[in-house]
Amino acid sequence: MSDGRKHLSGAAKRKRELKAAYSSKSKRALMDFITVDTTGESSVDTEMCVGAGCEEVTVLLNSQTTDEPTVTASTSQTEVKMHISEDYKSDVTMVDELVMTATEYSSSILDDPGLWVDVNSDMRDFLVLNGPQQVKIFSFPKDSVKRSFHRMYYWRELPNGDKLERPWLMYSKTQNAAFCFCCKLFQPNTLFALCSNGTKDWRNLARNLSSHEKTPYHQKAFCSWKELEARLKLKVNIDDKDQEKMASETHHWQNVMKRLIGIVKLLAAQNLSLYGTSDQLFVPDNGNFLKIVELMGEFDSVLKEHLRRVTTKEIHSHYLGKTTQNEIIQLLATEVKQKILTLLKSAKYYSIILDCTVGNSHVEQMILMVRFVTAIEATANVAAVVNIREHFLEFIDVDDTKGCSMANVLLKRLEEMGIAIVDMRGQSYDNGANMKGKNSGVQTWLQELSPCAFFVPCSSHSLNIVVTDAASNFSEAVEFFNSVKSIYGFFSVSARRWEVLKQYLGTFNLTPKSLSSARWESSLEAIKVIRHRIGEVYDAINAVMEDGALTKAAHSKTQVEGERVAGNICSFKFLCCLVLWHDILLEINVVNEKLQEVNLDIIGVVKQLDKTKLYLQCYWSDEGFENILKSAQKLAEELDIDVDFPPVQELRSRHITDFHFEGRDLIRDPKQYFRVKFFNQVLACAIQSVEECFLQLKEHSNIFGMLYDIKCLNEITPEDLRQQCGALEKVLTHGKLRDIDGNDLHDELKALSKYVPVGSTPKDVLEYICAKRIVTLFPNTFIALRILLTLPITVASRGHCLSKLKLIKTHLYSTMMQDRIEGLAIVAIEHELAEIIDLKEAVHIFATKKAQRSPF
Repeated sequence: MSDGRKHLSGAAKRKRELKAAYSSKSKRALMDFITVDTTGESSVDTEMCVGAGCEEVTVLLNSQTTDEPTVTASTSQTEVKMHISEDYKSDVTMVDELVMTATEYSSSILDDPGLWVDVNSDMRDFLVLNGPQQVKIFSFPKDSVKRSFHRMYYWRELPNGDKLERPWLMYSKTQNAAFCFCCKLFQPNTLFALCSNGTKDWRNLARNLSSHEKTPYHQKAFCSWKELEARLKLKVNIDDKDQEKMASETHHWQNVMKRLIGIVKLLAAQNLSLYGTSDQLFVPDNGNFLKIVELMGEFDSVLKEHLRRVTTKEIHSHYLGKTTQNEIIQLLATEVKQKILTLLKSAKYYSIILDCTVGNSHVEQMILMVRFVTAIEATANVAAVVNIREHFLEFIDVDDTKGCSMANVLLKRLEEMGIAIVDMRGQSYDNGANMKGKNSGVQTWLQELSPCAFFVPCSSHSLNIVVTDAASNFSEAVEFFNSVKSIYGFFSVSARRWEVLKQYLGTFNLTPKSLSSARWESSLEAIKVIRHRIGEVYDAINAVMEDGALTKAAHSKTQVEGERVAGNICSFKFLCCLVLWHDILLEINVVNEKLQEVNLDIIGVVKQLDKTKLYLQCYWSDEGFENILKSAQKLAEELDIDVDFPPVQELRSRHITDFHFEGRDLIRDPKQYFRVKFFNQVLACAIQSVEECFLQLKEHSNIFGMLYDIKCLNEITPEDLRQQCGALEKVLTHGKLRDIDGNDLHDELKALSKYVPVGSTPKDVLEYICAKRIVTLFPNTFIALRILLTLPITVASRGHCLSKLKLIKTHLYSTMMQDRIEGLAIVAIEHELAEIIDLKEAVHIFATKKAQRSPF
């Protein structure tokens, strides 16, 4: 401009203001050097723009945006915005003097770490108590190459696209530099710029921040910050607020509906029928629902008044019929399902558990359950929460049981419920071919859409298959179990026979049990009493046959049945089979009980199965066979029978395939024939089934193995650990989407192994990370542990769903509609979630839909 202009330029005005400030006799307040927000409001621009030089991506895990404090000047209410330039570098010394001479710490220094000089313990406590205040609304000045600080650096983007906040990163307006909050206050023995005078290297800032947050001294300073913050918060932030008083009595109809919803919820949770043969009040057999309403009407004034209006016909809509019951059931079921879906979506990663059953109407139904991990980081007032949750969602009718058809039905239901298939990380089914088949099973179709959805075979089902294969593939085994079943049938046919058996067994608390086709290990109870009390059982059979109260046809029938059962027992071959199956089932039962433990993981399953395999291999030996013969000889002496095997039949009507044993020539020695054709083949089949059924479990164990004992990772060479982390990253990658970064996971595990306690399980480590509030330090480990704990080890919990379904269909009639069955099942199975439903809110939802019947 020309010299004759009337107004000064902006630069001239700023120089004039600084000159006037320096010439003043009194020192200017620190407020004049800080950006002041007079509106009291702030916003955070979460739109991320990754520029050149950004080499990592981060994830925002459970971050919350906090309101920035409003700072006003004591001498002026105007907003002063400082644009740092080369002209102001000489003013830093004056600002340092102001900080040193301040008698009190002002809130104005909270958002400028450049003002923190010679930080003592009092100042550190003040800054930690108030926390880092990040500058987000500011015109960041550019350097000579047109680069500047940007608020995008406050966030870190992880490989799976989630965003994670860097709460420790701060920007200084006076210094035009970036600082690390925790390293500035707990300065390590390093000259790194972020820890001392700040950094202005905007070109390489993204790379420097990524390197800095992985360094041991930053992790140590971060932990020191959080520990000091926790101690300070406990001193000043404990409040003893009283709970709010209960709301006053609401409208008559709202109180009525609250009670009716509570009655339906109670009956559904307890698997009790709601209606009976009549739907009228004060008549017999009108069902549990109306009977409870009548009972409460005698003591509760609200229902008493409601029943009076109904009986005097003052009202027409009484909301006591079956239609209203169905609507309430659907309301409760919808609320429970919404709670489950909300928890699932917040957890992100999940696994599905499927099983099939045939209903009373002979329709195939698929049980859909989900498993996920909820991990909430601790706050100042709330403890960390880590839960492994399994929830039932619904029964799905299936018209076609082929793998592709069932997969399509499942995918359609998941889409309708808003559950993303790309977040599925595990799937577990029973051992049906249409479910686990490698070519056309459900698990194959799902893995084509989501390769990260690992198939984990159910350990309980696989264990049953081990016994089932060994017990059903050989005629001698089938004959043995039929003999055991005949013993139970002989005594259970009448109360008189059962009483005779109890007299002979005396105080022995075991009685014969019926065989279960679904749980073969339960056959141990049926075999155990015969193994230990075979003499008493034989005497009881003879006593029943000699019962003087039986005459004519009854005596003849009992005689024939008793001789047949006694003949089966008095066989040395039967006694050898009894000893063999007792030992096998005893081992299977011990393993099965351990597989039902709540905190069991894949490593634990594999270890137990290795022990089972080793036991069977040791049992399959000359010594094991001789021990069977010795035990059987003792039982034979008790029964006073010969210890000889029956002769080998010369002619056989059919060919039996052998398991690569010594030759296919006819064996004439009965003892050798029993060993080759029964003892060897049963054990070989059992061992082979163990190896086949749990091969995939061992594969998963190798993939996630380093996460099961993080404390002992120092014993693994860095190359092996890095290779395992890389392999885990590969299996958790689908296209451009990946859950973790293998290199970062390696560094995090090495650092974390120094902090976690000895013997910590994966869940313990996850709880430790959340309790110490160090998720931002170990984000990849946090994600990997959640995925690991999401994998289902067993679908045995689905038996709980089947038992509920059986109760509902048995006691609540098999003719009810599918919606009512499913609603009752959800409330019954997920009764813990149903219990926390707010009845007031439920009444509001119901009233909104049904306001046309009666005004609320």
